[in-house]
Amino acid sequence: MIYAIIVAGGVGNRAGFNLPKQFVRLNGKTILKMTVEKFQNSELIDKFIIVSHKDFFKQTEEEVKRFSKFEKIIVGGESRQKSVFNGLLYLAKKNKKPKIVCIHDAVRPFVEIRKIDECINKAKETGGAILAEKAENTVSQVSNQNIEKIFKRSQIFLHHTPQSFDFEKLLESYEKAKTLLSSFTDDASIFLYAGFQVTIVEDYKNNIKLTTKGDFEWAESFLRHKGLK
Repeated sequence: MIYAIIVAGGVGNRAGFNLPKQFVRLNGKTILKMTVEKFQNSELIDKFIIVSHKDFFKQTEEEVKRFSKFEKIIVGGESRQKSVFNGLLYLAKKNKKPKIVCIHDAVRPFVEIRKIDECINKAKETGGAILAEKAENTVSQVSNQNIEKIFKRSQIFLHHTPQSFDFEKLLESYEKAKTLLSSFTDDASIFLYAGFQVTIVEDYKNNIKLTTKGDFEWAESFLRHKGLK
């Protein structure tokens, strides 16, 4: 079994909306529904669960209940990583646990299905794989506005989701890091902390996380360019 955990626990403050970002509509659909459709249509995904803020359970359910692969809505935690952990703990109680788990941000609606599948297939081979965008700009390490080190662009990748892992190894990783979850920024960093390897699957830059008002303006422009709006 391959499960997806779709993380939809945010409240959207940085985007300036009066509702969580996942419920903002683009081209007549909520961001959440656009995202869920990708996992519904992936031939490799067997089931998905949604991690939601407790105040938005009903609204989340209305968006996803008609999808055949939808299983359950889980209460989110106080951070993204605690929300993912809650999802993993739910899956750990199942009689038939998943072999691979695929973690995805609900507000990344432009991920391509073939990239979801590519990430899963790579995780089957290596134990852990993530979509990531190769850096095009020069990246530096800075202290007090002064450059201390410049990195080689060929060695820099920007992490996206989904991030796919051997389920038992990811659960073990979260258990090891459970008192430190707030110090990690994604699932790959927790997997690495536990001593496991993560492989990069190069992704397209269009798979952005819709976070700010500018991101949503970009999304509107992107849809117009594709003739979908």
